[in-house]
Amino acid sequence: MPVPREPRLSLALPLRGAILGALLGLVTFTVVALMWRAGATHAAATTADYALLVSLFCLALTVVFGQPPRRRRARVPINRAVPHEWWPRETDSVQMFAAASEHR
Repeated sequence: MPVPREPRLSLALPLRGAILGALLGLVTFTVVALMWRAGATHAAATTADYALLVSLFCLALTVVFGQPPRRRRARVPINRAVPHEWWPRETDSVQMFAAASEHR
């Protein structure tokens, strides 16, 4: 007979990311503050700058790779001619232009 498992506490991914980001931010702040206090002001400023750049880069990667794969794929063929079925019809183009020009 299998041993019953206790239910695991599962946090939502955005909440986990916020908690991890806050902890990493506090650790970075502590390290930079200790460096500043020790007299290594240039190293502290450089570390703070690079920490900001790394966090922005990680945020961008999270946004790009956090999307479902179908949204990351190109909707139009790349390096190929667009099929005629995808072209807008002549009447659609004229109506769209007329609707856009009326709102000005």
